Amino acid sequence: MATLGIELSDVGVNAVLIMDDGSSRTLSLGEEANSFPACAYARSGELWFGSEAQEMNFVYPGRTCSEFLDELSFQSTNFDGHYSKTMYSQLAYEYFQVLATRIEKEVGEIDRAIIAVPGHYLEVNEKSEEHLGLLLSILADIGIPVAGIVDMAAASLYSEGLWNVPEGERIFHVDLLAHATHITVFHKRSGLERVYFARLTQHGFSKMLERFTTSMSNKFLVETSFDINEDRQIERAFNAQAREALFSFGRQSVANIEVSTREKSRQMVISKELAAFELGPQVKQLTQLVLRAVNDFANGDQAIQIALSGRAAAIQGLKESIVSQGVGMVKELPTESAAFGAANYGKDWGVVNDVEEMRVEVGISMAAIPESEIVGRTPNIASIRIIREDRSLNPTHMVCDGLGYRLEGKSFLVGVGESDGFDLVADRGTAGSPQALFALNSVDDRWMIEAMEGSSLEMQSDASLKAGDAIEILIQGTRKRLLLVHCIE
Repeated sequence: MATLGIELSDVGVNAVLIMDDGSSRTLSLGEEANSFPACAYARSGELWFGSEAQEMNFVYPGRTCSEFLDELSFQSTNFDGHYSKTMYSQLAYEYFQVLATRIEKEVGEIDRAIIAVPGHYLEVNEKSEEHLGLLLSILADIGIPVAGIVDMAAASLYSEGLWNVPEGERIFHVDLLAHATHITVFHKRSGLERVYFARLTQHGFSKMLERFTTSMSNKFLVETSFDINEDRQIERAFNAQAREALFSFGRQSVANIEVSTREKSRQMVISKELAAFELGPQVKQLTQLVLRAVNDFANGDQAIQIALSGRAAAIQGLKESIVSQGVGMVKELPTESAAFGAANYGKDWGVVNDVEEMRVEVGISMAAIPESEIVGRTPNIASIRIIREDRSLNPTHMVCDGLGYRLEGKSFLVGVGESDGFDLVADRGTAGSPQALFALNSVDDRWMIEAMEGSSLEMQSDASLKAGDAIEILIQGTRKRLLLVHCIE
């Protein structure tokens, strides 16, 4: 039996398929990517959807619409001319028809689909009920067997495993959508309970991309003496490359934009530093919004976690800006995490034909789900975070529970559970077999940290450690802090 998880937002759709044997795969729904962009383009009596429509957004804004999922209703769209009276629901219906065809082509029949929706779909008001009712009606009419609806942010967190989150801790999920930034706060209590949701419509990705593209086109004009606005096709290609550049800096240090004409080819290099500078004002605003939420909803001095969606983390400088505030552990979630989490969470749910009986969950209830049933991914048993003091001396000892352990040899191994193979046992009472967490390796008179299998490291592994730095381990709901010190002989 196959369960399909569908992440649905104004950015587009991602889908992950989980089989009974635990195998999973991400569906390729776009022309050249896994995601199917939620954008429509009206031209000559026909509608286009996906990346082609998305590329037309800057060139022909009056002929494109990317709000039909965000504003799913019977209201008219912002189209010009012939399509001016088209309703958002009509666009959504045709979009989902194309989506259903692509899903069928990819996987054939499915047993159930679990839909991960944005937080504003699940608020208690008339508009949210209209969104959800129309969505379920459309999906039922085109033959997608929906078994339930889950909150997109909650599904994203569930996909990465919640075992390392202590009971009572607050998790702040930040997602950057096309027309808004969503900040969702969850309380870990035998699962995830949503305690706060904010939809900030002035801080969407579309406005950020528009400012970035305008700035890059002006810079391109200065560097190459070529105005991209002179030709619609060139403008379209430039905007597509600028969008790709904005999302590529997590994988590479520079991005190239190239414009070719009959006369010559012109290029411009965008560095990570330039992108960070151009996005600086928007990054600062987003950081302040996150800090405001932390100040309002953190539990006193208790530790918190901040989880950035793949879209939010792709914005150059945002993660670093939040980390620099020192408010808690900041981690990045994979792009398909909401779709995977939805499919994994609802893989045993039955399909419901009556909309009134549809299972809708704002949070995650994990009381009845054994950890051993999580499929497709093995959750890390420990998260490791480095707390820096910016000292200059190399450490000679590591202090744990008041005892100092000398750092000797080429490698110093830290683990949990009873074992003579560790130089330091951080916790002897950890359930299960002994597990290595990380090693400190001596390289060119410096100590470098290396995470072992089953542990995640919230920093760059090529950064050397100094006396005064602390290593914080989060494992099985508890925290352990190890201090690095320099002892004078």
